[in-house]
Amino acid sequence: MKRGLLFFVLSFLILSFSHATDRLFQFERSTNRNYICYDVRLKDGKLDLKDPVHAYWIRVEDGGEKKELSFLQFTFAFGYKVDSKKDNEVVIHLSPYKKLPIRICKRNGKWVALVTMEGQEMQLTKMFAQMKGDTLTCLYVDVTGIANGKTITKRINNK
Repeated sequence: MKRGLLFFVLSFLILSFSHATDRLFQFERSTNRNYICYDVRLKDGKLDLKDPVHAYWIRVEDGGEKKELSFLQFTFAFGYKVDSKKDNEVVIHLSPYKKLPIRICKRNGKWVALVTMEGQEMQLTKMFAQMKGDTLTCLYVDVTGIANGKTITKRINNK
């Protein structure tokens, strides 16, 4: 019994840790605690240039369930399009933020998502959309990342 429980706990920790190292960034909204994860997708140890990012829900309000994005969610709200690609590096644009290129590459042995805002490059960790009540209207998006060892947040206002 103890051995089985120990195996289960160790397996969970190993899977959780290995999964966390693949996370590029996450997208949160003010409407609820659910969020979208963007993880790097590898093929034979290299970036999968055909499908470089796996975007999916973590449904916190449903017990932490992992759920794939629907076709409409991917196409219009939380998906991405590949803009350019070269060996082990791609530039993507999220569906609603076509003016913010996100470069997926390896830096210091780790897969990262890089954005440049106001002339400053940062490693993207999180995006947060402030919605107008329970509507689909987005007021602004805060883009959080790490630059020069510091966590910074830049705002994209919806005009």
